Amino acid sequence: MAHVALTTVGTMIMIGLGFLARPSRATMLWSFSFVLAMVSAYGQLAGLATGNEVLRLVSVGAVLGSPVLIWSGLRAFRGARALPWLAIVIGGGAAYTLVIVDDTPAYAWAFRLVYAASAVFAGLTLLELVRRPERGVGTAFPLSLFSAGFVGVAATSVITGLFAPAADSSGPSLLREVNLLGMLVYILCALITLLFLARGAAGGRLAASASTFETVATDRLERAQAAGERTWTVLVVALDDSADLKLAAGEAGFTAITERFHLEVREAMPTDADLGRLDASTIAILLARPAAVITEQIGALLHGISTPGGAGTEAIPVSASVGWAAPAEHGYRLAETLDAARAAAEHAAASGGDRWQRAGLT
Repeated sequence: MAHVALTTVGTMIMIGLGFLARPSRATMLWSFSFVLAMVSAYGQLAGLATGNEVLRLVSVGAVLGSPVLIWSGLRAFRGARALPWLAIVIGGGAAYTLVIVDDTPAYAWAFRLVYAASAVFAGLTLLELVRRPERGVGTAFPLSLFSAGFVGVAATSVITGLFAPAADSSGPSLLREVNLLGMLVYILCALITLLFLARGAAGGRLAASASTFETVATDRLERAQAAGERTWTVLVVALDDSADLKLAAGEAGFTAITERFHLEVREAMPTDADLGRLDASTIAILLARPAAVITEQIGALLHGISTPGGAGTEAIPVSASVGWAAPAEHGYRLAETLDAARAAAEHAAASGGDRWQRAGLT
């Protein structure tokens, strides 16, 4: 009953706050994964209540396709091919296998193997989360942790079957209980991580609006001028060929690219830097660091954006250009410094992109 209740609530939340609030192929696939978990929970409950072992086994097997949909949604979220049909292969194959081997000596190993097949996609989910800019930490940590645990349980089960075959008689029963408990944890962990991704908490909302950035940056520069601080720098980071990217990726794809771009910029900059979105594909940054340090940070940022799996996708490579201007050279006036940094970024883009340019330098 706890399984049924939690999967039902989780499905309602994911559809309502995920798919309906941020409709996309990724949130649709994630919602399907919760629907599958919910239907499976009801099927298992009905099978136990009516003594219908076939229905129960089909439900147990079908839910093993849920990690595939989670993985597929993460691939869709970064713009890669989703491959959701693999959920039918894993879930349907697991259900069919468990039914045909029921009450046979092969059942123990059949359950271990279908569980391990599902765990493969939990492992792939972990890789998808690790390759994201937040590297599997922060809001991605709950699902990352569960995915690693899923793989660990599956590996332990297979190893136990190989080296302790006498435990086969009790192993499947124990693994079914672990699976049921694991799915409860799975729903909670997946709900936390996927809702944050779906609603943009790890994407486009990371940088302040242009007006907020202007207010904060103006105040900082006024105080920096009064204190005689000359290490402050304004950077403008802009995606190269953003108009062409939008045409190639479509509206939804371009939104996903810009969200990952924003996150790459945030992760590359120190925590005390102020970030502001000038538009969807342009971010302004104010920070105080020596020139040598800023050069290293810009290099790391450009590498992270252009690396496959960074801001771009497998099919659509992405790069950015950075303009660099020193407020001390512009009288600590934000407007003039921003204009100089933006002009430098445009010059870097016109020179081929994927590079930086400092205002006043050729």
